[in-house]
Amino acid sequence: MVRHILKKKNIKSKKFLSLDIKNELLKPTKIYVKEIINLNKKQLINGCANITGGGIINNLTRVIPKNLCLNVNLDKIKTNKVFKWLKKNNINDTEMINTFNCGVGFCLIAKKKNLKKIKNFFSKKYQPYKIGYISQDKSTFKTFGKIQW
Repeated sequence: MVRHILKKKNIKSKKFLSLDIKNELLKPTKIYVKEIINLNKKQLINGCANITGGGIINNLTRVIPKNLCLNVNLDKIKTNKVFKWLKKNNINDTEMINTFNCGVGFCLIAKKKNLKKIKNFFSKKYQPYKIGYISQDKSTFKTFGKIQW
């Protein structure tokens, strides 16, 4: 996916990938099966989405009923080094959000009152954090704020 975007944008960077970014690209994906099964048993979540190709918005809107609107606060997204590196190579914010997870690998949809209980199911390294909310609206999604690259 990264190679495709770089070719598509004709990015010719004289910067080489640092060892940190190379290692980031090689990290295996965190699998949340155990946590999700336990959260589901306790009825603490209403839905979830693995954020893969197609980015944050496309993956999340698939699990939200048609009469509801996904509202994402881009200020809340914690980006990884690899996405900061990609952004420096002239990929606009919209394309970044529509193509990559930008550091948000998995999303839970839950009632606000359950957030504290939900956090107890995750290790310190993988603590969930709020990036948005669901509202009633004719729009499928709305974004506000700006990702801090």
